[in-house]
Amino acid sequence: MLGGAPPKVLAGITALAAGAILAMITDTMVPEAFENAHLLVGLITVAGFLTAFALSHA
Repeated sequence: MLGGAPPKVLAGITALAAGAILAMITDTMVPEAFENAHLLVGLITVAGFLTAFALSHA
């Protein structure tokens, strides 16, 4: 279905999926954080990961 999509679209979709998987893993593997921050734990982890990634490529 996305065979003819531009590379930037595919990269965006892949990045979104990776962020969702990272958030899901965090919710599962870090139960102590989930107890305190509930729904924000996944978003906080993804934001931290993106910040570290951006700083490493600056």
